Amino acid sequence: MTPATLLLYTLAATLAAGLGALLGGWRWFARHAVGWATAAAAGLMLGIGYVLLAAGQAIAPAPTLLGALLGLVAVRLTDASPTGRGTATAGADTARVSSPPATDAGEILASALHSAVEGVAIGAAAGVGAPLASFLILTFAVHNISEGAVLGALLSGRGWRGRAAAGMAMLARSTQPLVAVSVLFLVLALPPLLPWLVGASFGALLYLIVAELLPHSYRLAGRTAIAVVVCLAAGVVALMGGGR
Repeated sequence: MTPATLLLYTLAATLAAGLGALLGGWRWFARHAVGWATAAAAGLMLGIGYVLLAAGQAIAPAPTLLGALLGLVAVRLTDASPTGRGTATAGADTARVSSPPATDAGEILASALHSAVEGVAIGAAAGVGAPLASFLILTFAVHNISEGAVLGALLSGRGWRGRAAAGMAMLARSTQPLVAVSVLFLVLALPPLLPWLVGASFGALLYLIVAELLPHSYRLAGRTAIAVVVCLAAGVVALMGGGR
């Protein structure tokens, strides 16, 4: 996949975040469905991670696994840094990479950092091949609806109008296409980095799931229900990605 095509497709995928933010501004959704949206986002990311790991193993197993470890450690260090650790809002008892800091700007920045990690995965997938990249972009578009809904619900609860929240959600997710294209350029310039980047994206996504999305969803809904949603979403993505 060419960088221009990748940029076009990923920019289109960010529009889904605006749709999700409008959905999150719906009062009933904000009260009852944010936990489900977070669980769906976690499941989609888990399925994507499986597809990426399988693709990396087919290229170079050892660099992929080492890259996964490096990616996990890198995101953990970011999470523990002063800029990555925010002040938790009501009901949140753990810090996250896209943790809910007290300010609106902190929320938006955290969402942008989360999206940047996903951009690494998309860019690495584009280096593997157009079919894998297309599948991940489509899956992340669905994922962006869930992520946009979570951010939209939070901003709407703080007095943001629906259109403003939707626009900010799309702006926050814009790091996804920018990082994706940058990673693809890097892979094209230095092909040996491909399995390392594929592995790193898997490790980073895994950390976000375990340290951020799952704890957040558990606070909003029952653990059993959340586990079912995560498994279903991950299973669908893994099956479709494997066939792809």
